[in-house]
Amino acid sequence: MQDLHTLPAHLLLKHLESGELTSVQLVEALNKRRETLDGRLRSFILVRKEALSEAKAADEAREQGVSWGPLHGLPVTIKENLDLAGTDSTLGLRSRVGTPATADAVLVKALKDAGAIILGKTNVPQLLLAQETENAVFGVTNNPWKLNHVPGGSSGGEAAAIAAGLSPLGLGTDIGGSIRVPAHFCGLVGFKPTLDRWSNRGSRGAIMGQELVRSQIGALARETRDIMLLWSTLDPCAQARVDPWVAPLPAADPEAVDLTGMRIGYFDDDPFLEPTASLKRAVQRTKEVLEKAGATLVPHKSVPSEDIVYLWLGAISSDGGRTIDAKLAGEAISPQLKASRQALKIPALGRKVIAKIMATRGEHRLSRLLEVLGEKRVDEVWELTARRSDLKRQELDAWNRNDIDALLCPPHVVAALPHRESGDFTLSVVSEFRWTLLNFPAGVIPVTKVRANEVGRYPYAKGDRVQRKVAAMEALSVGLPVGVQIVARPYAEDRLLAVMCAVQDGVRDDEDYPVTPVSV
Repeated sequence: MQDLHTLPAHLLLKHLESGELTSVQLVEALNKRRETLDGRLRSFILVRKEALSEAKAADEAREQGVSWGPLHGLPVTIKENLDLAGTDSTLGLRSRVGTPATADAVLVKALKDAGAIILGKTNVPQLLLAQETENAVFGVTNNPWKLNHVPGGSSGGEAAAIAAGLSPLGLGTDIGGSIRVPAHFCGLVGFKPTLDRWSNRGSRGAIMGQELVRSQIGALARETRDIMLLWSTLDPCAQARVDPWVAPLPAADPEAVDLTGMRIGYFDDDPFLEPTASLKRAVQRTKEVLEKAGATLVPHKSVPSEDIVYLWLGAISSDGGRTIDAKLAGEAISPQLKASRQALKIPALGRKVIAKIMATRGEHRLSRLLEVLGEKRVDEVWELTARRSDLKRQELDAWNRNDIDALLCPPHVVAALPHRESGDFTLSVVSEFRWTLLNFPAGVIPVTKVRANEVGRYPYAKGDRVQRKVAAMEALSVGLPVGVQIVARPYAEDRLLAVMCAVQDGVRDDEDYPVTPVSV
């Protein structure tokens, strides 16, 4: 048998079920690898010592013919903000240290009920509000592909652990790409279902009660089939009995989906902020794979990105930043949050003046950003909500006109960033903002790596500040993984996962496919 840390979760389960492998052997192997590598990654913030005794109990139960469920004895990890009874969910805040949860999050309990063993919890950025993973409580998490680059955020600790082979599978959360950005940056599969398709009860966030843009629990893994395993295991109907937000709809089987004749839209560009060459190439390679699998690919035009990104940011900041300020009182503030907090503290009139000055200097993106940030009246929030609903209808209408069931597009504009470069780069995440705001299920699959002959060719390297940043980040990205994003209609996770699986199967033998796990 090959090294255990290299095997995907679904194959590990097969070896456990056949008796070729024990849970104790698997937990010990993962613990040993973590002890060897995680000093350089800093992905784990909590290691459960009980995992080994639970693995022993799982093996004894299996020997006696007792099944714990479909994940019997499989070690998994969870993001720090998900409640695990007896442990803190700090969100990177010192004030929350020593305030353990009294119960498991619904989805964490569902994992346990299915027989999984929780290895530990993984790091997050402060308040979950960054494309990188750093906080004053647990420190900085590094990308296993390049330690001086970020693993993404806010599920960056989870992504780093899985990409390095310290865990085969884990839960994260996603409000604006917090699963999909780390998946793209670390060469993994990331999955964000339709809102409340999986229960979010017991998931802690920065701005609880803000309902215009909500976070959703999802998953990260090295293979799509591992996500499919979770999809078939974590029954929404059972979750609906303890969470009134979850619709009691059974999980449709992705294996039953036939791609033959399926119409899939695609785009590889964005007039708002153009992706780099490697991301465009990844989309074109994926288009070839899906066409070979029998699908029909058609060009698609989504609702304008500027409508999405500024509405998302306007909604998140509609309280003027008071909620975040209250949580950060007395805290050492992460560098990634300083730019946005400074912008929110400028009086409204001052922001308007600065925005006009920036516009005259050609900084139209950042000018508009300043205009939409800040406190809003109730009627203004209602207007944003109505606009969000209208954009969702417009997007669905576009899908219907094009007669598509899925969409292929870039997950970002560039590969993983160096550390502390994300604070003024929020607009780069527009492709992820889109699908949380509109509430379409979406996932990311690894496809390729950045090639040396692709950097230095960004056509807007002398453009505005955001475009110059894209060019600067691209110059440092050679060899880093690049993914694509697949989107499906709301509640069509079976189609989403089927397309994702076909893509991964079609590219995994490519010469520059980003193979994980990687060693640090």
